[in-house]
Amino acid sequence: MSTSPTRSSTVKSVSGHQARLVIIVATLLGLTIGIGESVLEYFGLRSDLFETTEKAAQAFEQTASVAVVSRDPELAAQIATGLLHFEAIISVELTDQTGAIIISEQRTFPPSEDHWYPELFPPVTHALALELSDPATPGITVGSLRITASSWRISEEWPNRLAVALLAMAAGIAALAAILFYISERFVTRPLLQLAAAYRHLNADDPKQSPLPEPDDFDFLEYREIAASGARLMRDITRNSEVRDLTASELFRSQKRFQDFAEISSDWFWETDRDGGISYISASFTKTLNKRSEEIYGRTLAETSSEDTQTPKWRGLNDVIEQRRQFRDFRYDIESQPGLRKTVSINGRPFYDEAGTFIGYRGTGADVTNERLIAEARNEALQRAEHANRTKSEFLATMSHEFRTPLNAIIGFSSLLAMPNTRDMAVERLADYSGAIQQSGQHMLELVNDILDISAIEAGKRILTLEEVGIGAIFTHCISQVDGQARNKAITISTSVEMASDLMITDERSIRQILLNLLSNAVKFTPDGGAIRCLAEADGSEIVFRIEDSGVGISKDRLPTIAEPFSHSSIHPHVAKEGTGLGLSIVRSLAQFLGGSFMIESEPGAGTSVTVILPRVGQDTSLAQDIDAAD
Repeated sequence: MSTSPTRSSTVKSVSGHQARLVIIVATLLGLTIGIGESVLEYFGLRSDLFETTEKAAQAFEQTASVAVVSRDPELAAQIATGLLHFEAIISVELTDQTGAIIISEQRTFPPSEDHWYPELFPPVTHALALELSDPATPGITVGSLRITASSWRISEEWPNRLAVALLAMAAGIAALAAILFYISERFVTRPLLQLAAAYRHLNADDPKQSPLPEPDDFDFLEYREIAASGARLMRDITRNSEVRDLTASELFRSQKRFQDFAEISSDWFWETDRDGGISYISASFTKTLNKRSEEIYGRTLAETSSEDTQTPKWRGLNDVIEQRRQFRDFRYDIESQPGLRKTVSINGRPFYDEAGTFIGYRGTGADVTNERLIAEARNEALQRAEHANRTKSEFLATMSHEFRTPLNAIIGFSSLLAMPNTRDMAVERLADYSGAIQQSGQHMLELVNDILDISAIEAGKRILTLEEVGIGAIFTHCISQVDGQARNKAITISTSVEMASDLMITDERSIRQILLNLLSNAVKFTPDGGAIRCLAEADGSEIVFRIEDSGVGISKDRLPTIAEPFSHSSIHPHVAKEGTGLGLSIVRSLAQFLGGSFMIESEPGAGTSVTVILPRVGQDTSLAQDIDAAD
């Protein structure tokens, strides 16, 4: 890999950089040491100066005592002159014991001059007073010698000394920097530049064609080691390049393989981030569920569902995800289109990075809508089969009772008639036996007819004969069939036909069977002294029949199944009377067979109202115009 030749001009030289560092460090260190030594020297000189002043004063002490005792002015003047020869002493004063001044001299200073340097250490004065004793009589004070010393000379000379020391130090630092720069240039920079020139022409993208630096080209062992390391590095790069090419090729084939599998598979692949938002989903998902990727990315699994996600099922999934556990076959519904619900099954497991940090979940998904529909159909068929089996059992139990009772009567009375002494019985007794046999046979015939009727209706084999039927007449006929039972229970039956014409075109036998079954049930379940009301009214092209009674009524939980075939006593007390329990079933089936509808309303203790709505004109419309004209 080549390096631009202009780049070296913008890079600092090792030798120059090292020399600058040495100069800066040496300067700071030299300044610190030089100034420190100068300050210490200043304070040492000042201390020596004051100490010398004290010694000079002590040397003149004996002479000063003689001058005070003899009061000799000339001797005192000589003492002052002698002390002022010391440059540090700026004033001398000699007094007797009464304080009278014998001599007082002060140094005269030349006019002060401006200096190039600041006054870092101003002059300091030091006062010294000696008590003088009489030489002839020691211990008796005869006067005092007062001397004042100053460091003015040191303060004048010390900055010059400091300047000289700093200049000498700067010269030494410059010489040291030049020597270090030469050494660094000769033994560091030049070999490094030689190595840089050798490596500048290397090409890491094509290491096999790159020239390698030879270790023998360098004079120093350390640089030979660097060159040898570079050669080893280039060999490693060559090997890594080959491995990288193989890895890239294998990675491409692996990615292509995964992409092909993901595209042709009916299942899909998904991945979420650490916050649960979907970060990847394969194309099979969008094809299967008719969803765009933009509608899914960034949303959590719960947000893609059309279900209530506050249910225990979803709370369990959230617990599994929070515990970073794997899950399988989690099923939920997705609304692929408005009103179209699909069921999916997903599997997922957490994944982590190299440091073991949780990154998210990834897994697979599949459309299991058909499985759900098959399971629902299977369950529904199973429920229907169980219901049919239960209905069959109830029917057989009912039929066994309903057939056994009249058969027992027929067999019993027939046996009595077959006895040898039957001829001796009275005619009335024989008539009773014959009537019982006839009544039992008639009851069995009614049972068989009901069973055949409901079977024919359910099988769609009932034959209709459309004809003109008078509603008032059909009501009168049906009421006459139950009138005897109603009078025995003191039940009042009223009729109301509210229409201009009471004619309709329908199957008279079916209408008679519907009304007779409804009236029989009303009489059967209405207590003594009750009332039954029969209504018929026109509603456009339909006739509404309604039978209302004041009977025991039916609870709301039993209304939905009251008209199921073969429903009987243990299930519905409303039909827990004599019969097959097919009456309401026949009514509902006949109403639907005639193109109408059936509805029942009831409350316990408030009676029951059964409504049958039939078309006024059946399939044969040849007489419809005559009826409309009559209205």
